[in-house]
Amino acid sequence: MCRIFFGDSAAAKLGTVPLSNDTVARRIADMSNDIREQLIQFIKNSPYYALQLDESTDIAGQAQLLTYVRYVRDKLIEEDVLFCRPLQSHTTGEAIFNVLDSFIHENGLAWDRCVGLCTDGARAMTGREQGLAARVKQVAPLVKWTHCMVHREALAAKKMPSLLESVLNQSVKLINLIKSRPLNSRLFEVLCQEMGSEHEQLLLHTEVRWLSRGRVLQRLYELRDEVKRFLTQINSDLAKNLDDPLWLACLSYLVDIFDRLNGLNLSLQGRETHILLLAEKVDAF
Repeated sequence: MCRIFFGDSAAAKLGTVPLSNDTVARRIADMSNDIREQLIQFIKNSPYYALQLDESTDIAGQAQLLTYVRYVRDKLIEEDVLFCRPLQSHTTGEAIFNVLDSFIHENGLAWDRCVGLCTDGARAMTGREQGLAARVKQVAPLVKWTHCMVHREALAAKKMPSLLESVLNQSVKLINLIKSRPLNSRLFEVLCQEMGSEHEQLLLHTEVRWLSRGRVLQRLYELRDEVKRFLTQINSDLAKNLDDPLWLACLSYLVDIFDRLNGLNLSLQGRETHILLLAEKVDAF
């Protein structure tokens, strides 16, 4: 009818419209299920498999459990995302184990083939009795727990001498004075534009992001002159830090050392890595 009334061009455009409002969603779901079924079959055919998982909170405030699997396929070690499921209530070791155990049984996988479990060092994961590792060992006697190497590196990088820690805390306080107040943030942006700066904003420090400190301090060091002028204009006592040669020397050292630590952190991430290779990189560093 469309071709008769309006011509072939209009008919071709109309033909691209799906007749159902959930056609695309259904096709995505079908492809997703097919990929999941293939992955489950590969794991079933593998003599052993290992799991790596972590719990995190998404932008909506919902706790999500993300799990990766490593298995043997055609005499090669493969790794894929196994599943991502929400934790409806608590994020305890028992709750995490229940979600993981439910997925294992739903898909007919065998716990006795699980030989590895890699997590961070949180109490929910490592608790002696109710932690995830302890619960998994009760059903998978062959499993060996490993503390995530990237997480270990991030924890080790937190320790620093009191002088450097003081400079870091003062830097965060200085940045928050500008970034956490919309008026100060806008005025600082205008000042940077007037001075022809390469950047116009500072970065906020986020503790849960492992690369945060290096990038935050580097931006502060690059804008140190602009920050000093702005703090002087608003009569802040924090401006005196940027006149102290020792404080600036410590700040520049922190920028350099965190740049190296961030480089190490990134080199520990990615596919096809294993604990021997990661240990080598840490020792070399």
